[in-house]
Amino acid sequence: MWELITIPLLTGAAALCFGKTTFSEEHRIVQQLFEQYHISVKDGKEHRYPKLVRECKSTKRIKLIYHTPLALEEKTLRTLQQVLSVTLNQEVNVSFKKWLIIEISKHKMPSYVSYQDVPYRKGWMVPLGKNHQGWQFHHFDHTPHTTISGTTRFGKTVMMKVMMTYLIEHHPWNAQFIIIDLKGGLEFDRYKNLQQVKWVASNPKEALYVLEQVQKDMKERMERFKHQGWSNIVDTPLSQRLFILIDEAAQLMPEKFMEKEEKKHLAHCQSILSEIARIGGALGVRLVYGTQYPTSNVLNGSIKQNADLKISFRLGSDYASKVAIDAYGAETLPSDIKGRALIKTHEVKEVQVPYLNHEEIWKRIGGYEIAKQTVMPNETGEDYVHLG
Repeated sequence: MWELITIPLLTGAAALCFGKTTFSEEHRIVQQLFEQYHISVKDGKEHRYPKLVRECKSTKRIKLIYHTPLALEEKTLRTLQQVLSVTLNQEVNVSFKKWLIIEISKHKMPSYVSYQDVPYRKGWMVPLGKNHQGWQFHHFDHTPHTTISGTTRFGKTVMMKVMMTYLIEHHPWNAQFIIIDLKGGLEFDRYKNLQQVKWVASNPKEALYVLEQVQKDMKERMERFKHQGWSNIVDTPLSQRLFILIDEAAQLMPEKFMEKEEKKHLAHCQSILSEIARIGGALGVRLVYGTQYPTSNVLNGSIKQNADLKISFRLGSDYASKVAIDAYGAETLPSDIKGRALIKTHEVKEVQVPYLNHEEIWKRIGGYEIAKQTVMPNETGEDYVHLG
C-alpha cells in the first residue's frame, strides 16, 4: 500500500483533488516518460515506477503528486521537466520534496516582457521577470547580494540596467551606484554623469581604485555602527544604499600569463570583493556580480555563499549551470528567446526578464545627469581628474 501522510495543495485558486485512481491525459504522458527514461527502481525482474497518489486541478494549473521508491537525482528532475514542457507545450515545474511533484501550468510563459509593464513595489525592490505566476521581485534589504550568469547577448547586462533604472526611478535621492564595466565601459560609461552614479570603472586598474574607496568607506561606516550600537542598516535611520554592479567579473581574475604586478592587483580586487560579500550587506552595500563564464574561480566561495539570490540566463553546459545556480537547467533554456532566465533562492523559478533599451532608460532617468569631476588613476597609477 502507498500511504499519503502530508500532501501540499495548490495555492491561490481553489483546487479539486482526486485520489490515486484518477488517470488524466497528463498522468498518462508522465507515465510514458517514466518508462521511456527508465525512472524506476528494479525489484527482481519488476520495475517499480513512481505511483500517482493525488491529482489536483484548478483553473490555473494541474498538480500531479507521486510516491517514489527512492529519491530522484536533480539532473533526472530537470530532464523530466524539459521533456514534459516540450511534449505538453506548457510551463512545467518538477520538484522532489519527499514526494515527486509535477506542476503543469495552463498559462504559457511569455516570450517578451516590456519594462513599461513592470508594476510598482515599495522598498528596495527590483523586478526579476514575469512567469505564469505573475511578476517576480527581489528585495535587496532582505538579500543584499546577487550573482548573474549567462552567455553573451542573452540578457545579463539588460537585467543590470533594469535594476539600475528601477532603483533610480523609485529611490532617486538614496540609491548610489559604483559600476565596474569590464567591457571597456561600452555598456555603462554613458551613465557616468548621472547624479546617482559615483564611478564607472572600465578596466581592472580603475576597478581596484574604486573598490579600495569602498573598502575605506566600509571601515569608516563600521566604526560609526559600533559607536551607535547598530548591527544592520535595516535597523537604522540611514536611508542610502550603495549598489556595486560588476559586468564581466571574469576580467578581474588573475591568469598565468599575466605579469606579477597585474596578478597582485587583481588578487587585491578579489580580496576586497570577498570582504564586501561577507560584511557589506549589513553596512548597506549591495553587490550585483555578473559573469559570462561561471567557474569556481570566478564565482569564488565568499561571493557565491553570500549571494542568496542566484540568476542565470542560458549557459553552454550543465556544469556551468551547476556552478552558477547550484542546479541544472540553465543549459536547457531556449536559445531562441532572449531574456529567459532561472532565478534561484530556496527554489528555482523560470522568468522572462523585462526588456529595456538605452532610449527608454534615458527617457526615464536622463534628467538626473549633472556635470561632475571624477577622480581615476591614469596609466602610471597616479590620480587624474575627469571632467564630466
